[in-house]
Amino acid sequence: MPKCEYCGVYRKTEQGVRAHVSQTPACNQKHAARYTVSDSDDDEMSNFPQEGGMYSLDEDSDEEQPGVDPPLDNAAASPDPDTRPEKRHKVTCEEVEDEDDQPDVWESIEFPPEYDAGAYYDECKTEFARMREEREANGQKPWYPFASEEEWELAQWLMTSGISQRKLDKYLKLKAVQSGIKPSFHNKRAFLQYIDCLPKGPQWICQPMEVSGEPDADGNVQTEILDLWYRDPVECVRELLQNPEFKDKQGYIPRWLSRNPDGTNREFSEMWTSEWWWETQKLLPVGSTLCPIIIATDKTQLTRFRGDQQAWPVYLTIGTIEKATRRAKMGCADGYVRQMMLILAAYVADYPEQCLVCCCRENSCPRCLVRPESRGDTSDAPWREPGETLRILREQAQGEKPSEFTEQNLRPIDPFWADFPHCNIFASQTPDKLHELDNGVFGDHVVKWSTEALTGKKPELDARFMAMSPHPSLRHFKKGITLTTQWTGSERKEMEKVFLGILAGATDPGVQRAVRCILDFIYYAHFEVHTEESLELMDAAWAGFHADKSVFVELEIREHFNINKLHKLKHYTDSIRARGTADGYSTEATERLHIDLAKVGYKATNKKAYIRQMTTWLSRQEAVRKFAAYLHWAAPSRTTDDESDEDDEEEDGEEEEGNTSPESAPQPVYSVAKTPAFPRLTAAQIAADFHAPEFIYHLLEFFDSKSIHPSLEPDYTTIFAVYSQVTLSLPAIPAVGRHATRDRIKAVKSQPMQLAHSGTRQAKAGRFDTVLVRVPRKPDDESALNGLRAARIRVIFQAAPPHGFYHEPLAYIDWYTPFNQPVADLDMYKISRSTSNHVQKSEVIPVSQILHSCHLIPAFGRAVNTTWRSDEVLSQASSFYLNPYLRHYDFLFLRYRIQRDAARRAKIEAEKADELRRARIKSMGRAGRWVQ
Repeated sequence: MPKCEYCGVYRKTEQGVRAHVSQTPACNQKHAARYTVSDSDDDEMSNFPQEGGMYSLDEDSDEEQPGVDPPLDNAAASPDPDTRPEKRHKVTCEEVEDEDDQPDVWESIEFPPEYDAGAYYDECKTEFARMREEREANGQKPWYPFASEEEWELAQWLMTSGISQRKLDKYLKLKAVQSGIKPSFHNKRAFLQYIDCLPKGPQWICQPMEVSGEPDADGNVQTEILDLWYRDPVECVRELLQNPEFKDKQGYIPRWLSRNPDGTNREFSEMWTSEWWWETQKLLPVGSTLCPIIIATDKTQLTRFRGDQQAWPVYLTIGTIEKATRRAKMGCADGYVRQMMLILAAYVADYPEQCLVCCCRENSCPRCLVRPESRGDTSDAPWREPGETLRILREQAQGEKPSEFTEQNLRPIDPFWADFPHCNIFASQTPDKLHELDNGVFGDHVVKWSTEALTGKKPELDARFMAMSPHPSLRHFKKGITLTTQWTGSERKEMEKVFLGILAGATDPGVQRAVRCILDFIYYAHFEVHTEESLELMDAAWAGFHADKSVFVELEIREHFNINKLHKLKHYTDSIRARGTADGYSTEATERLHIDLAKVGYKATNKKAYIRQMTTWLSRQEAVRKFAAYLHWAAPSRTTDDESDEDDEEEDGEEEEGNTSPESAPQPVYSVAKTPAFPRLTAAQIAADFHAPEFIYHLLEFFDSKSIHPSLEPDYTTIFAVYSQVTLSLPAIPAVGRHATRDRIKAVKSQPMQLAHSGTRQAKAGRFDTVLVRVPRKPDDESALNGLRAARIRVIFQAAPPHGFYHEPLAYIDWYTPFNQPVADLDMYKISRSTSNHVQKSEVIPVSQILHSCHLIPAFGRAVNTTWRSDEVLSQASSFYLNPYLRHYDFLFLRYRIQRDAARRAKIEAEKADELRRARIKSMGRAGRWVQ
């Protein structure tokens, strides 16, 4: 029976324990104390460099990350640093206090216990548990019906490799296979019989249906008989709920997560943190569990070069539904049976299909009744109402011709959602970042408008893209962008990273402000965890674009902004609050599924009755994936994860970790190769090849600052081991990603052209990356980047006895000027190379002092210098902009946090001013004076 871990009282259900904890002050206080953030002013930033330039890292902690349901078990680690076991610091640098004196408290408001949401009624066994018991009772191995684990691995590869059935048959009939491997199956027919013995998912059902089009000019209606292939949606839900792989990812109770004690700075991430789940759960019977249904549809072309075969797949996550809310008791992955209520929550589709589902024409908004002439402004419009829309459609079908049918721009469709309780199909239309933002507002509109506003237009735009400084996280457009006619979403995202810097200096300030606001909005839309603060900044970016968009009219580039995709940005923050962050509803997922399931499935058929063959192929693919998941669950020691997809070539040898903890094996902050790329280079070679002319001078300066006295003073004949790169581990931040990022920073000398037996090896320019470095804070400096400074890595090396020893690798860097205030219209920091009497300022520092890599965009001015080349522009240009759009990680640090802190300060100042005003009015009222 579940027990409260704080006082020991027993309750019938886990929900009862949660209700007890939330309603008992002593237990609630102990529970809240476990989730007090002690090292940062914002939990999303707890693993992020603070203003003092210091990581707050603790990768070994078992503490749950924000954005997930805090566990109620004794294994949770205490977040109090004083109660944690002592650990050696991962980074050797100065500790800096955070800006806030008081830590934020994560408040988790429990759903009212009287609704008994998420209650379970019985225990159950999952399908995997039943399979294991049945096999053990029959004395069968885990990989049965296959003779061995190796035979199963062969079958899995043959089924998932994409090999055609004809080639599969030839392969199995090879003598080397029949006499060597000797599998139990000798041809494709026998092989497929083995596959068909594996446990399958829900059965496919075929139902003929008559489809009628709209009447033509003569009133004729064309009809066609089509086969509708589908699966029982309830069984699909049951399959997903019982899958043990999703055990830790399923939520059964809505939560209100807040970043502050009063609950005003609410957090939004997964759907269980949204307003919709919270409000809808109150409408359901007591003791039931809401199972939100997310449908995704997208028409796709199956053929490539000939034919016109199409499919209209319907994808689902946690189910789809029939003609009403379905109520069914279902076993869940945690081993309990719950009363599940299947309700349509979200519909993922591109704009044409959104309009089709919402019964409106494509020149209108699927969510609201905005007029075409108002789509380009910030005015509000009434929401579409399901009940009202159904009444209008019904009257139109009966020949009454209501005026609202034309006013609301509807079309005569019998909606599938008409009988769905608790379903607002209009509010369920989710943001489409791919088509509305990356390929839409940015790719189709902003890029074209900005190009017209740019001095020199297309040639100048291409020249700037071609001369852009490189970075491993950045794509280099070697030929510019204007000659490309078809773009992918990933290519548009690469353009977004540098586009504002491309426009700097050669466009009107209003254009720069408008583009900056659009880019900020796009980057905020990609957040995986939002708060009320970030959503307010997202709305401010949207409003900022509308405040400056008139510049395109003044430049005679646009006449109006009545654009559907531009209008739909207005609904983003509402949708995030209602259904969760937009990353969970991207149509990029359906585009990927089209390739993996629809197009590859079609390719596997003989193109005759291909839908039937595709369902068979899908069933077999699903059976193989399901059986692989079962083996991973039932016998994890016998299965291994796939090898990493990391394909970056290591110029050094195998990497070794730096600054690791002896108590455990955490991911290091930095790592270098065990075998340096250049194990024996003289200081003279380093100075010449790596552009480090004052190498010995600055090395001796470093030794002196650390009180290191070498037995033999190094000179230009001294030999050093030089690395080609250092790899940093950027901590995971829930707002922009839940996995640590490997940040490779290179310092590689140039290579001349070489003649070899294999052919000519082209010359390669040297690569010396730019980074942010921790420096001492200035006490009177209130700038956001106080404690950080940009530099360019020239050499990564190791000092060794007898010429001086330091316990970690060192880096020779060239400094850039300190950060001051950002450029007003760009909101980016402008810097230049730091010199003294025209001599570059340099220094030797430990690699642990490097925060992470950064990207510097050359300040091109009014016209780009035609002699600038991408691989040399960091040496050719004189000034640069610090790029906040390189990665979402950089945006969070260089844009969001700065804007958030400024908004907090403005709010505090406004509250103080309002308090003083009220006090003044009160005091003057006491004196009997009138205040106007």
